[in-house]
Order: sequence, then C-alpha cells, then structure tokens
Amino acid sequence: MPRPAPPLLLLVSFALLASACSGGDLCAQAPRCDDSEAINCETGCTVGPCSTGPTVQDCDNGATCTVVPGDRTDARFYRTRAVCALSLAACNPADAPPPVCEGERFVTGCSAYRRDIRVPCSQAALYFAQVPACCRGGAGEGGSDAGTGDGGIPDAGATGADAGR
Repeated sequence: MPRPAPPLLLLVSFALLASACSGGDLCAQAPRCDDSEAINCETGCTVGPCSTGPTVQDCDNGATCTVVPGDRTDARFYRTRAVCALSLAACNPADAPPPVCEGERFVTGCSAYRRDIRVPCSQAALYFAQVPACCRGGAGEGGSDAGTGDGGIPDAGATGADAGR
C-alpha cells in the first residue's frame, strides 16, 4: 500500500511548481528588455507622477525596447533604464521641444536619457525633467490624482505630493 507524502514534501513541491510558473522577481531582473517589453523597477519616488514597484511597458506603436544608461552625475536621472524608444538615435533634451501628451495616458519626447521615447504618464517624472500637464492631473485626466488615467496604477498622487516618503 503506498504511503501518503509527508506534508512538508507537498509544501516544497508546491513551492517549486509555483516558482517555475511565475515570472520571478521582476525588480531583481530590471532594467531589461524582454522582446517588446521594457521592464523597470522603482523602489521609491522623489518626484511625481511615478509608480513604485515593477513596471512592464509594451513597446508598441513603432517603439523599440532598449536599455540606456543614466547620467551618473545627475541626482534624478542616474539609473539605467529600459525604455520604449521611438528612435534609437541619441537626442539632446536641452535642444528638443518639451514632451507632449499622446492621448491621456502617454507622453512622448526627448527624455533625460537622450532617447525619443514613449512612456506612461505614471512614469513620466522618471524620464522627463518637464512633465506635461496631462500627467499632473491637468486637462488630460481631469482630476487631481496623477495616475488614474493609466489603468489605476498607484503613483505619486496629486501634484506637489511627496511621493518618496
């Protein structure tokens, strides 16, 4: 007669099965490109709008995922990031026009990472020195919460809020 498996063995087997089926810790894997997805992780925000935790952005509408280094001398844009680049050629944000809203959820323009990118409003402050009004609860979203137009991703909250604390 077969013996039933001990409870500890069942628990270990379940844990191994669950980890094999999950995507793992995205924050430990970020920043990276996974086919047409840009994967990043933000542990805290000092400016808003910004969502904390792992983010996965589909690079669609002609964008290509690429990993770009940050500027190690810049306190805000020092991190390496995976971006959805509209062009792989470098641009100069000082010479480029300000970023613009693409509908109510996205921003496009020359980022601080020197690439012309497309990014959700909930992450705009991580890529652009100047965030358009549509991402700050302006005309584009019609509210004071900067992230409600991006599918409810938690973010920095209202303009002026201290998102990093």
